[in-house]
Amino acid sequence: MLQEGFQLERVASEPDIVTPVALAFDAGDLLVIESHTHQRPEDYSGPTSDRIRRLSDGDGDGKFDTWSTFADGFRHAMNLAVRSDGAVVVVTRKDVFLLRDTDDDGQADAQTTLVHLETKVDYPHNALGGFVFDRQGGFYLGLGENFGAPYRLIGSDGSEFADSGGTGMVFHFAGDGSGLTKVAQGFWNPFGLCIVGSHALFAVDNDPDASPPCRLIHVVATGDYGHRWEYGRAGVHPLQAWDGELPGTLPMICGTGEAPCAVVPHNGHLWVTSWGDHRIERYKLAADGMSFTAKCDIVVQGDEDFRPTGCAVGPDGALYFADWVSRSYPVHGKGRIWRLVGPSSTSTTELAAVETVEQAQRKVDDAQSLADSSDPFARQLAVAALASQFDPNGPPLLRAKGLRGRLTQLQALRWEEFVRPDILRKALRDPNPDVRLYALRWIADNHLTEFRDEVAKLLDGEIPNERYYLCVLGAIHWLDSNRETPPKSVVDGLLARELRNSRRSNDRKALALRLVSPTHKQLTLDTLNGYIEGPHAGLRTEAVRTLALGDHPERFQYLAKVAGDETVDPAVRADALAGLAGGPEHFQPLLERLSGSDLAVVAGEAMRVRRLRGEFDTPEEFKPEIDDLDTWLALTEGRGDAAAGRRLFHSTLGPKCATCHTLAGRGGTYGPDLTRYSTNHDRRQTLTAILHPSRDIAPRYVPWVLETDEGKTLVGLRLPLPGDGGTEPYIDSEGNRFDLASDQIEFREPSKNSIMPEGLEKTMTVADLADILAFVLEQDQQE
Repeated sequence: MLQEGFQLERVASEPDIVTPVALAFDAGDLLVIESHTHQRPEDYSGPTSDRIRRLSDGDGDGKFDTWSTFADGFRHAMNLAVRSDGAVVVVTRKDVFLLRDTDDDGQADAQTTLVHLETKVDYPHNALGGFVFDRQGGFYLGLGENFGAPYRLIGSDGSEFADSGGTGMVFHFAGDGSGLTKVAQGFWNPFGLCIVGSHALFAVDNDPDASPPCRLIHVVATGDYGHRWEYGRAGVHPLQAWDGELPGTLPMICGTGEAPCAVVPHNGHLWVTSWGDHRIERYKLAADGMSFTAKCDIVVQGDEDFRPTGCAVGPDGALYFADWVSRSYPVHGKGRIWRLVGPSSTSTTELAAVETVEQAQRKVDDAQSLADSSDPFARQLAVAALASQFDPNGPPLLRAKGLRGRLTQLQALRWEEFVRPDILRKALRDPNPDVRLYALRWIADNHLTEFRDEVAKLLDGEIPNERYYLCVLGAIHWLDSNRETPPKSVVDGLLARELRNSRRSNDRKALALRLVSPTHKQLTLDTLNGYIEGPHAGLRTEAVRTLALGDHPERFQYLAKVAGDETVDPAVRADALAGLAGGPEHFQPLLERLSGSDLAVVAGEAMRVRRLRGEFDTPEEFKPEIDDLDTWLALTEGRGDAAAGRRLFHSTLGPKCATCHTLAGRGGTYGPDLTRYSTNHDRRQTLTAILHPSRDIAPRYVPWVLETDEGKTLVGLRLPLPGDGGTEPYIDSEGNRFDLASDQIEFREPSKNSIMPEGLEKTMTVADLADILAFVLEQDQQE
């Protein structure tokens, strides 16, 4: 698929070029890294080292036609750039080299090492990679997670940085490789970097196995983007953040396609190559405070054998990009170079949104005054200012009274690696949970085991929300371990352990039961029934809800018993009734009997379940056109029941919201988590999202239209599962998973329609819709 108005032509292919990784222009010639060492098979017959190939116009007819080799002898070469004086930089997994052609014969004859990485890890593409020159002649360098192993990064002047734990970094160096400075952290692998305007730095970052999407990131000084490899490559540990979920971490601009390799400014957009989703994306930035939002559109969509990697803008204003061709990580002897020409005849790297943000930054006289700002990127300016002025023997950084100010001060201290026990202990006792949580994460990341008991005491105090609770559990577990990488199921394991802990109060166990997967092996029918028949109301409620969401075939008889027991709280009976929606037919008499209950909540839920089971149709009632939002708002205003909305949200029949969405600890992960949705969405926005689910789809949640070699057309959302082994998992609009072999897919294109079904308002009553709105917008669960 090619967007209208664009032209795509193949410039070169194998055998002239194979497995190209990166490219750059040098005085009109195209330089390309040709990989021969990336997971090289034993029977591979190509050259023994990576090389830089030069493609030029040998006969002056305006077309590339002549190949030569500029340099070779490299291993695991990853990136390429040309300096303004014609010197060429090549980045390998462990070195940054500066190459010169001193005699102008077209071949490099002088090589200088600017940066060197010392580590025992030798995986090709998770160390040095991202590279871009700044406007002053220095350069930024990206470092991936390196499997969490120890490393030393050493500049040409001996300046160095040592670390372990696997938090990807961006560094800055002077042009000669001296003056190593850490710029930002918390990446998985910032493989592509670019500069726009005077200093706006952007990165594309690859994603953990189970925590997509990959990220387009605005990189700022002292920024922490939340990822740490040693907590697990799945990215689901509570102490990991991916979109600014934890205090002191910064969000992404937006998600990108899978395995982004390059980000390039061109014609008013940022262009991104997606190796894993076989496409070329472009992003239109919009200023958002001191940072950006972005809208994505897909310009080129290829098939399974389209794997774009490096990208560069040519002197002719066209976009050139390399194509690895195959999903095979080992080198394989195939490759292509493409040229993309757009409808615009101009070529510019300027982006209006960047100028807007840079103007706002220039107007800041005193960055420290932003310490209490609600804009995290404005606050990060204060962190950077405080860190740059830090003196361990001097006065306090600032006299912080507000929550964000105290958090800003802690961030600056941590950036300067100033660990003082009294400060951390005071932060653990701070009245605000965000400050406590930041101190806890600092302690856990640095594995400061001397604070273990003080961290554990947090479980005896206020638990303001689920994330806080899970972070405390995760930190205790981490401090008790020998820094052993937790499994993907670490959260369920921690919660199950809490349920077995005899020292925990029933209130804490009820919270653990709400958050643990309802299908966890520890939650047997006998265990849950014990909670139901026990004396604690909170445990009873959560046990019934867990049963209703579980998959044990005998759960329905337990739910029916609760639903019919007149001594049980009516709200709990209603929860049990909701769980019977997917139950066998022989429970129909019970549903009919309870439909006549004197208790409104019981009778109402019984009637709703019968309707969802198809016993009778949705009653006819006035419903306006979906574009008549004001009338919809008036119809649903003041009549919603949040508890009834919760039951419908989680029902296996009806709108099936929880198939994709999590809210307050329960639900699926295929769609956006709605737990804090109401903090930045009002009733009108929420109703619009339900009535028009396809109006605004985040790149992460765009489904695919897939045509198979058997002539079938399927629509599905790609599931966040690791690997690229030839089989692609999807989920359809009913929440059902299906898998396709990649070579079965003849054609694919992004769908214009959300995976969330259109017309949900037709399948629900107005009361149903009001209930869902009440639940999603309920304030209590946001705290």
